[in-house]
Amino acid sequence: MSQIPREAVLQAVLPILSEAFAGPADPRSTHFVNNVPDCGLFGTLDALTAEQASVPVDEGGATAAAQAEHVRFSLDVSVRWMRGEREKADWARSWDVREVDDVAWAQLRTQLRATYDAFVVMAHQQPMDAELLEGLVGTVAHAAYHLGALRQIAKHALGGAEAAAA
Repeated sequence: MSQIPREAVLQAVLPILSEAFAGPADPRSTHFVNNVPDCGLFGTLDALTAEQASVPVDEGGATAAAQAEHVRFSLDVSVRWMRGEREKADWARSWDVREVDDVAWAQLRTQLRATYDAFVVMAHQQPMDAELLEGLVGTVAHAAYHLGALRQIAKHALGGAEAAAA
């Protein structure tokens, strides 16, 4: 596969990925999230208690805890893939977490942040080729999708208007 200038791609893609996870670096200029601090995945999850993160919006729906674990799992699969580990992932298992207590909720959010950080480090270490570019773009789209789902869950859990600012 042909090489793509790594820095050019990383400078374009990683800030958008960071916006999905951490929120905008500068709330005056965003690509797709609200113009408020902490509106990314991390801030949205941090606004929820363990109890709120364990309640689905509707019967049988995914909880915020399930969404968070699924995103963490997907990042972990990507990190392992970049390390050359090509085992088939059990994607159904990524939705096993449904309910969390305070300790498990704090651990899950910590693990999500650590796995995100590992993903960014690995992205910087990989040769930039079409496969990595596809993975980076897919990760941005996946994160944006789950951010939207989590914001809807948070809106429900926090009672509407409060979540709009979260």
